[in-house]
Amino acid sequence: MRISDIEFQLSRIPLPGGTWGDQIHTVTHIEIVTADITADDGSTGTGFTHTSGVGGRTILAMLEELRPTLLGKPAHPRSVWHDAWHYLRDNGPGGVTTLALAAVDIALWDLVGKSLSLPLADVLGRVRDRVPLYGSGINLHLSAEEVADQVENWKRLGYGAAKVKVGKPDVEEDVERLTRIRERVGTYPLAVDANQGWSFPQAALAMKRYEHLDLLWVEEPLRVDDVEGHRRLRARSTTPIGLGENLYTLQQFNQYFVADACDFVQTDVGRIGGITPYLAVADTARAFGLPMTPHFIMELSAHVLCAVPNISWAEMTEGGTLTELGVIEAQPIQDGWFVPRDVPGHGLEFDRGLLKRYAVGAEVAS
Repeated sequence: MRISDIEFQLSRIPLPGGTWGDQIHTVTHIEIVTADITADDGSTGTGFTHTSGVGGRTILAMLEELRPTLLGKPAHPRSVWHDAWHYLRDNGPGGVTTLALAAVDIALWDLVGKSLSLPLADVLGRVRDRVPLYGSGINLHLSAEEVADQVENWKRLGYGAAKVKVGKPDVEEDVERLTRIRERVGTYPLAVDANQGWSFPQAALAMKRYEHLDLLWVEEPLRVDDVEGHRRLRARSTTPIGLGENLYTLQQFNQYFVADACDFVQTDVGRIGGITPYLAVADTARAFGLPMTPHFIMELSAHVLCAVPNISWAEMTEGGTLTELGVIEAQPIQDGWFVPRDVPGHGLEFDRGLLKRYAVGAEVAS
């Protein structure tokens, strides 16, 4: 079975709930780049990658350059991934390189599942049928009471934990907000996300002030390229550290694992380059006794977690799931758990009409 045709498309999907904002982002659109691969036996698979509104055109251009090197190759995800990465790596081992590779890799795994008439989890080696979720919100702009309402709603719906944003100019404002939320939700598991917004002194102070709140983790307290800073911070604090959404290679994750600098591994299946490298990170994390707690793309990430032994939760980003964006056919959540569809492949049915409506112009996408 060999690759006979590939089509790519870039779409810019407006956020249904309006602009997102945190310490370092202002997001108005999610970019989706799809890859449709056809094999010489007629089998098909669809993959995709995503950005927070910037870089989609660059990814699309890279994929168009990659296309001729893929045609005629055996449709095997791992071999294609490694060949394609070697072809593109002079542009950097991660970042736009791995974002582009994700679209192809996910499409090939979908194709393999469909050709075998098996769900993706069974192709990968299923270890569970459903995955617990935690609620996550882009909510730094909301009042403490509004965030507490949001967290209480996630608790009521059965989510196993919640994550809220931190990073107010005064750490005491964060402490006050979190204290009020904690008073409302009791011992319900609660994590926070700083989005790389602090210097080391700011992070050290914040984590010291947070200790009485019994948080699950503090996410991305520092710039993610500061492995040593995270190691020092973790050694000083009793609060665990989560990170990984902005790491792009297995080697970057391994540096954190070896340094004993993180506790929850938040790999993004798009940014790491697809399912093939995601599984490599998961296996390495397992060797260090660390749980996978993936970032974003809930409907695919949670499906992959059905084949990963070492997990905690998958992230349900309120207002940012593929279902809520309208990109795919709705995949309902069942009492805070994600249950993948029992169909061949990854089970994501894309709304082609919506993707076409928001497609970047033909002068760019062709």
